[in-house]
Amino acid sequence: MKKLSLKRRSTIAALIVVFIFIPLTALTLEQAFVNSLTQSMYQQLSIQNLGLISEFELEDGEVHMPQLLFNEQFNLPDSGTYAFINMHLIPAWQSASSIEWKSPPVLEQPAVGDEIRQVIILDNEEYFQYSYTAEFEDNDLYFPITFHILQSKTVFNMEVSNFRQTLWYWMGMIAFFLIFTLVFSLSAALQPIGHLIKQLQKIEQGQSDNISGHYPTELEHLKSNINHLLAVEQKQRLRYQHSLSDLAHSLKTPLAVLTNMQNMPSDANAPLQQIKNQIERQLKRAVGGKGTGWKQAVDVPPVLNQLVNAMHKVYQHKSLSISLKADKQCRFLGDKTDLLELLGNVIDNACKAARHKVQIAAQQNENQLLITVEDDGPGIPLQQREAMMDRGARLDTYGEGQGIGMAIVADLLYAYDGQFDVTESILGGARIILTFDS
Repeated sequence: MKKLSLKRRSTIAALIVVFIFIPLTALTLEQAFVNSLTQSMYQQLSIQNLGLISEFELEDGEVHMPQLLFNEQFNLPDSGTYAFINMHLIPAWQSASSIEWKSPPVLEQPAVGDEIRQVIILDNEEYFQYSYTAEFEDNDLYFPITFHILQSKTVFNMEVSNFRQTLWYWMGMIAFFLIFTLVFSLSAALQPIGHLIKQLQKIEQGQSDNISGHYPTELEHLKSNINHLLAVEQKQRLRYQHSLSDLAHSLKTPLAVLTNMQNMPSDANAPLQQIKNQIERQLKRAVGGKGTGWKQAVDVPPVLNQLVNAMHKVYQHKSLSISLKADKQCRFLGDKTDLLELLGNVIDNACKAARHKVQIAAQQNENQLLITVEDDGPGIPLQQREAMMDRGARLDTYGEGQGIGMAIVADLLYAYDGQFDVTESILGGARIILTFDS
């Protein structure tokens, strides 16, 4: 979830809301419809029961009902609506609609003046039951008479099923419309952020110097701050470069005079050269990646090709076989000059140590740039490898001819938070591994 983009997070959140809201709404509406239809059904049965009572007569202890009832459903066999009359818990009459029933059902009977509303199951079929018990007078005697009406749930279930299908169809259409609207709205709302990200990518790729275009109020302030940061960083970097250039120029002449003095003791040449090297190191360290406030991407393959071509010319006398394999998407977040000098020193040292072969490879992972340089030379002893990996160790103390070059490599690695590792190559020599965050 942490790696999901803002757009995907918003879309997932909106979809979760839709997929929870729509089913809950549909279930609520369906339950409300079922409850309403059930109440309506019992009201109809209550009215039918009153009609049945109005047609009932009791004479000399015998029940009398008309041959044809007012409610036609009671007159049609197997109509789904059935009526039964019990006197003293004993079946006394049943409607013509139940003529195919083998025997009257045994139904729960309410007390006098009470009613029963419930759903029962008879022969694996559901029925609505409405029963009411009234008291009738006959020859100064009072008889409790219970009127039962049963209504098959088949039609009721069909209506509920039709309603459910219609409901879910339209709720599905609403859900589709909501999802489309939400995705469109989120895309429109996040479009300025996407445009801002593209502008930042152009700056990283060196295709632009600042963020242009108009943005919503919330992002306009951010745009101004980033542009201000870029401008300040660029001015600061130029100021560093100019100051260091002036420093180099001011030190160059005195060093040249001291070096060319005829009466200068020979013992002074080494310290003067050391001073010159130290100045070069500190100048290079000062303008390295650590001082930049913005990292722009540099394509690595062209830089490696340029260095390989140069090494072929420099070490033509050794007839070296220098192979290069680099992914096209390899990119270094930093200054191209720094990358040239860093890789140039490592590859140059490999060519110096190599007998016949040098292999260079570069690959880009999701979060890292990995560059390896291997040779078939004598390699680097294990003790020196471990010392080279110690924090604060100087790389210029290992191997003849590496001097200031490897010292610059160490400083640039520190400046770009890079990692340096040395292992044994399958070629027999050293395998240098450079790792950078990307």
